Amino acid sequence: MKIQKYVLIALCVLLSSCAQAKDSKEIHASSFMKDLKKGKNVEIANKIILDDVDFTSIEKLQMLSANQIQNVVEGNVCFINCIFMGKVTATGKYKSVDVQTKFNNNVIFENCDFRGDVSFDNAVVIGAVNFQQAKFRKAASFINLMAWTKEAYFSEIEAEEDINFIYATFNGSVYMRNAIFQKSVSFQGMTVQGQFAASGMKCAQSAEFDMLTVGQRAIFNYSTFEKQPTFIQARFHDDAEFVGITLQNLNEVFENTYVDGKLLVGESVAPARLKVEQNLLQKQEN
Repeated sequence: MKIQKYVLIALCVLLSSCAQAKDSKEIHASSFMKDLKKGKNVEIANKIILDDVDFTSIEKLQMLSANQIQNVVEGNVCFINCIFMGKVTATGKYKSVDVQTKFNNNVIFENCDFRGDVSFDNAVVIGAVNFQQAKFRKAASFINLMAWTKEAYFSEIEAEEDINFIYATFNGSVYMRNAIFQKSVSFQGMTVQGQFAASGMKCAQSAEFDMLTVGQRAIFNYSTFEKQPTFIQARFHDDAEFVGITLQNLNEVFENTYVDGKLLVGESVAPARLKVEQNLLQKQEN
């Protein structure tokens, strides 16, 4: 009887431990938002966040104008290998006034799985930006994002729905190698002061790079575009590389585009035609 009693106790302890382990893997946003509100760092790995994450709820507000408020997050925001079941947003409303979020430290969502919509529209990031290997299951938006960092990482991200970087500004380089976009992607008006390294990018639907500005090398080598991309009025202050890519009708793809360095388009255009097109595209200094 004693043996059976001990076995029963051990079994209960084991089941209790398993239940606690399961519970500890699933957390609510409130568990870390309270730390952010106190200005503390948040560093979380291998967790499932069950509800929405709204960074505007920090409510450390600064008035920017009569119709715009800035919410300030002081601590590091670091999530690694986490799943977000709800929405993740850094933009919202406060008493009918638009609220944007300023992150005074790092914003890291490495290898995270976003099951809901993601919006970092109008956000300002002073520290590192890292969404490397993130998966976006719903719409994702980084419109007017301002990133004051030497390097921003979006390599190997995968977007299952539309994703936008319209008029985003990066003070340094952007790494977006081997990114996969299953729906439309727009970089319209985006500014990258450093390099834009996007080799191996895969775009299944429309890809807009109109009015894109890149301060250093722009690298799209061996990317695939199921539909013809557009770089209308784009400006490349250094070399622009499209090696291993088939592009038709270069005058349409690069309409009113300026390339201050070399334009390298490989395997689809005869060298003589490439030379003519390059002469048309390069800015003529008087």
